[in-house]
Amino acid sequence: MRWAALGMLVLLLGFALSVSGVNVFLSYVGRDFMTALSLRESDEFIRQLYRYLLVFACATPIVVFYRYTEERLALVWRRWLSRKMIDRYLSNGSYYRLFAFQGVDNPDQRIAEDIRAFTSQSISFLLIILNSFVALFSFTGILWDISPTLVLAVIGYAIFGSLSTYFLGRPLIGLNFAQLKKEADYRYKLINVRDNAESIAFYGNEEKEKTRSRQRLKIALSNLLQIVNWNRNLNFFTTGYNYLVSILPTVIVAPAYLNGDIEFGKITQAGFAFGQVLGALSIIVQNFGSLSSFGAVISRLGAFWEALDTIEDNKDLIGSQLILKEGDAITFQKVSVYTPKKDQVLLKDMTLELTPGQSLLITGTSGSGKSSMLRVMAGLWRSGQGIITAPPREQSMYLPQRPYMVLGTLRSQLLYTSKHKALSDEYLYEVLQTVRLEDMFHRLGGFDIVVDWPNILSTGEQQKLSFARLLISKPTYAFLDEATTALDQKTEEHLYKKLQSVVKSFVSVGYSTSLSKYHDVVLELTGGGNWRLECETGEL
Repeated sequence: MRWAALGMLVLLLGFALSVSGVNVFLSYVGRDFMTALSLRESDEFIRQLYRYLLVFACATPIVVFYRYTEERLALVWRRWLSRKMIDRYLSNGSYYRLFAFQGVDNPDQRIAEDIRAFTSQSISFLLIILNSFVALFSFTGILWDISPTLVLAVIGYAIFGSLSTYFLGRPLIGLNFAQLKKEADYRYKLINVRDNAESIAFYGNEEKEKTRSRQRLKIALSNLLQIVNWNRNLNFFTTGYNYLVSILPTVIVAPAYLNGDIEFGKITQAGFAFGQVLGALSIIVQNFGSLSSFGAVISRLGAFWEALDTIEDNKDLIGSQLILKEGDAITFQKVSVYTPKKDQVLLKDMTLELTPGQSLLITGTSGSGKSSMLRVMAGLWRSGQGIITAPPREQSMYLPQRPYMVLGTLRSQLLYTSKHKALSDEYLYEVLQTVRLEDMFHRLGGFDIVVDWPNILSTGEQQKLSFARLLISKPTYAFLDEATTALDQKTEEHLYKKLQSVVKSFVSVGYSTSLSKYHDVVLELTGGGNWRLECETGEL
């Protein structure tokens, strides 16, 4: 891909130089064409007309392939950069730990929209700068040859226009940056409504959702209105600035023509060359709106990239950290656990060792930090002190309360955590029967059906599907975060018995006292970092 991209870049630069060369040649053809017309020389006029048409015929494929190569190169660059960003985003738990960064919002938009804008606009501005340099050196000589005053006029006019545009449009830089965030927040709210449609319908709070959606729309449109107003003010200047370009060179060289010092064709050549040089010197004037948006995109991608760097370097883990080791048993050695911001103690100075084959139930009141213990054992949280030994991730499987439903078929749902890419339909159906999902299978119509799984399946069916994944994957260790809260007691008992026959050891989080009979040790979190341990023989 690298060599293909370099080849496209070289080809694109070649096309850019060719287009500039065509423009220079057109200025001379246009000069001779208009001179022949002014002198009423019909034969010369016809000859120059043929030259004009020939240049147009040659220029057309060059311009077309120039634009085509630019778009292809942007596509190749976007694919490479998107893959690079996705790899970093979905490695080292970055997608999870990124929530700790206050200034990095809407990573989905940064990966999708901002990268698309960055790659296309970067190439566009590169070509604008290249063409500007070529036009500057090519047409300045033409202007100087016609009249040195034209060169001085175009430089002065460009400096005046650039400074005026910058000071008039400076607020657009911040406004465009804010607009990207506000648009993303508005879109996220609509996605939030879609993903929680059933809950909203049960609450019957459509009016509140309308109000909140409209509020985010209002915020986005209010900022956009400011951008429109500032663009209006800026356009008052730039429109007049561009209008003057059409007559300014003519006014400057008209006396020389009226005195007979130059032919008429040089007036049109002067106008064309003046416009080319002024465009080369007026990048800020001509592209200020695009540049302000481009600057906002660069800032957002830069902040995102730096946040990923920080996560990879573990710079966000300040002070004391839990030490996580891999082993066959689950042990806690003088472990204290804090929330990531260290504003709450969840566990204080606990020592525990589960012998191989033992199971642990973590219980306690809501908000006491039960689920956080699984985050700690999975290495997602490191705020705290002490040493924790936990099984390797490749031997472990975590079952959340709300299982993740992938975008795909029922087969892909079942095989999501499995290393086996192909299992027979008969085996998969047996697993569904084991977790009591055969009715769901027949209702949906097969393993290759694709539906909106989070909204089609009930929470209980999703939890059964999560157990089906476990039975297929057959991990050595299992960690269950309230994984049976939506199931009836008989189904819960059935699935825990299957669990005991599959895994070597497991840890559960839950409220139900009925779960204690499936576990050897119970850890109760009583709040404020306090805890109590019980085993089959009594309190430890």
